[in-house]
Amino acid sequence: MKKPNVTESASYDNFVGKKEENAAPTLLDFFEEDGINVPEDDKVWKKHWVGMPEFVQEDNKTYKTIQVHFRTKEDYLDFAKMINQNLSDKTKSIWHPKLDITKNSLLRWIEEE
Repeated sequence: MKKPNVTESASYDNFVGKKEENAAPTLLDFFEEDGINVPEDDKVWKKHWVGMPEFVQEDNKTYKTIQVHFRTKEDYLDFAKMINQNLSDKTKSIWHPKLDITKNSLLRWIEEE
């Protein structure tokens, strides 16, 4: 099947590949243009990472993952009661015991004056 020939019906300014002259630097400014390669000189990013807090991501791996099958909806609801968790038709996974998650919206960086 031949593709239809569609012509642009609106005019617009094409800024693809153009950079605003006084724009603030972005993360991509610290990488090479031919691909995202970390610069060889680590000091390039260190001069911009001044006064930032130290952060180490913990590696919280899952011990074991299992699939559980239910023959009926009643079995599913009974299981939810036994483990004391709210399960719905949209539930895809859970943690046991229930994972206590802090919403990101509640996290703030507060600096005293």
